[in-house]
Amino acid sequence: MKQNWIWLAVFLVSAAFNPFMREVPEVKSANEKLKARDYPGAEEAYKKALESRASNARLRHNLGLALLAQNNYAAAESEFVAATASDSAIVRSRGNFFLGIVRFHLAETLQEPEPKIAKYKEAADNFRRVLEADPDDEEARWNLEMALERIEDVEREKDEKQKQQEQQEKQQEKQQEKQQNPDQNQQNQQNQNQQQNPDQNQQNQQNQNQQQNPDQNQQNQQNQNQNPDQNQQNQQNQNQNPDQNQQNQQNQNQQQNPDQNQQNPPAQPDSPEVRAARRALQDLKERQKQRILEMHRKGGQGRRAPIKDW
Repeated sequence: MKQNWIWLAVFLVSAAFNPFMREVPEVKSANEKLKARDYPGAEEAYKKALESRASNARLRHNLGLALLAQNNYAAAESEFVAATASDSAIVRSRGNFFLGIVRFHLAETLQEPEPKIAKYKEAADNFRRVLEADPDDEEARWNLEMALERIEDVEREKDEKQKQQEQQEKQQEKQQEKQQNPDQNQQNQQNQNQQQNPDQNQQNQQNQNQQQNPDQNQQNQQNQNQNPDQNQQNQQNQNQNPDQNQQNQQNQNQQQNPDQNQQNPPAQPDSPEVRAARRALQDLKERQKQRILEMHRKGGQGRRAPIKDW
């Protein structure tokens, strides 16, 4: 839509434009061809007229119109640049207007953002000069707004493309680091898993120890299965010697907590009479227990069931 408006401006102005030359026979023929939209014929006629009038800015302006109508933007640009050097204010203003249009179209053909933006800025500068000479020129104002909008669009596209390129470079760097350090990446993953699952890690360590020492685990299990009597005897010794167990526990506590033992001095040992009374009481309990178990084995009627272990 915007490009159509620029083309419309070109044809409206060119159609209603009176060429800037006194109509001598050579120029009259060129002007007639331009008005009849015979642009190749007009181009040839203006170039022939310029052979004897090379410095005439008005004639260069008319040749620029013929080239612009044929989309020959590069050649038309140089002709309109020459027209902007005219002594006539109207020739300079019209030269800047069409020079802005030519440069706008040249910018559209460029691919790289930097030269594209530079060419749009040149076009915007030409339209500003037209408005300086005639602030009421609506066509120049409209074209200036379009040039500024295109500058913003290209700059935004440039920034987005640069961000995408930076992201791709970061991803490539990460991928290269993974390929160069596979062992370190695996270790980092294991460390992360260990931090997230401490209980599972402990269980895995135990399983690993068991797998690394199957012979030792089997030997421990065999020792335990082969010595049930010894285990039972150890349990009975603990039950029958409460005084000795208590003494052992106290000694262990004293070794583990020397400071506490210093603050709390050990209790005085029991007298021989107290120890003798405690052993007598323990023997009485054992005999009572054996007697009840014997009665239960005989299956006597009306007898109580054996009591639990002391």
